[in-house]
Amino acid sequence: MNDRPWWATALQWSIWWILMFAVMGWFGRSRLRPRRDLQPGELRMPRSMLILGALGFGFFATILVLSNVYSNHTTTWWTSAIFAGFAVMSLPMIADYFLARHCADIDGLSYWTYFGGRKRMVWSDVREVRFAAAMKWFRLRDGRGATARISIMLVGLPEFARLLLAHAPPQAIDSQTRDLLEATAADHPPPVW
Repeated sequence: MNDRPWWATALQWSIWWILMFAVMGWFGRSRLRPRRDLQPGELRMPRSMLILGALGFGFFATILVLSNVYSNHTTTWWTSAIFAGFAVMSLPMIADYFLARHCADIDGLSYWTYFGGRKRMVWSDVREVRFAAAMKWFRLRDGRGATARISIMLVGLPEFARLLLAHAPPQAIDSQTRDLLEATAADHPPPVW
């Protein structure tokens, strides 16, 4: 049984929730601040993505090194693998900051994928636009079956939403997604969590 008083556990979890709300609030607000280095219609990740990715990688890589340098009875190959796994999971956040560059204009969307490189989707070819709430992205599919996923974390999302609503076929956008896009176009994107 736990020898800690109930209030210590309650305080621990209260502090965790307060910190989580503060970090996620900062993370969500950072996407609304315009980046000076962006061109009109360009969509990029905010600097907070780079900061959180670097902090996550640094934190877990440090724990991995320290747990193996100062080994004790809890250091095993699988604890090292878990710390290494968490460190590696931070790398896509860093890669997204540098590589994920999308650009929306009157004609369509130029987008980037991890394994396919740069692609282009013309607004008139868009057949389906849906919002994936679990993944927090807008999914666009064209007549050829190509899919673009546009994260709600991108700086420049309101301009993307305005262009999509103005130029994509109206029947391609379901009513729930249309409501989200209209709110996003009015500078009120979906919440981060």
